[in-house]
Amino acid sequence: MSTATNTDVVVLCENNVPAKKTLKMLQENVAKEFYCPIHQPTDRFHCFCRNRQLDMSEIHSGNRTSVRKLKIGTHETLLALFHGFDIRNYDSESRQSSVQSLADDMKLVIDQQRTNKLILLGDFNMNPYERGMNLAAGLNAMMTKSCVERGSRRFQDKDYDFYYNPMWSLFGDNTDGPAGTVYDTSNQGPYGWSMLDQIIINHSIVGIFHSVKILTEAGTASLMNRKGHPDTNNASDHFPILVSFFE
Repeated sequence: MSTATNTDVVVLCENNVPAKKTLKMLQENVAKEFYCPIHQPTDRFHCFCRNRQLDMSEIHSGNRTSVRKLKIGTHETLLALFHGFDIRNYDSESRQSSVQSLADDMKLVIDQQRTNKLILLGDFNMNPYERGMNLAAGLNAMMTKSCVERGSRRFQDKDYDFYYNPMWSLFGDNTDGPAGTVYDTSNQGPYGWSMLDQIIINHSIVGIFHSVKILTEAGTASLMNRKGHPDTNNASDHFPILVSFFE
């Protein structure tokens, strides 16, 4: 974390550092305005915000999800945080089923809140190209803005909203920065680099999305080891991502 990123919201998944300690460090080293949007952060998600106008109040929670209100400029959006089943303990079918259950839950939230301005962020434990991410009955997330322009697609007499997944554009070694957010060459990581940490955006608010990048530094501290992979010993086995929106 650095003041250079000008971050308004920080989301940490399965953070081993107590939320109160993390908040104290943010207030001392980044901006004293940081606060916790809810009084008792869950063990799975720690959220910190420094602009109360953004809201970030929780309106729905589950074992692996937390949905917050998020005001971006004039847009009243929903930010859904998600932590998918891990690759080491769950097979691809279980992880796909989990993501399809997430999609069903998000449809209920959208109906209840009467808005489809939904953003999903988190460790999906899936790559953008895996079936649960792009099935119509899954997250229906496409790789380009032009792919989601028509808004939805019809499957089995049902309409499914398109989502835009900008993480596709950060894949591989012909990009600025790392080729993914996780590096693993074991049998759980046959591709080497994976893009498990993602943001996907409902087609209705693609216009306010500005950019996403993979971070390799936190202030003056490097998050990489000497091979350019995530430094699992001193930081995390995942690189964080920084997302920006137009106001």
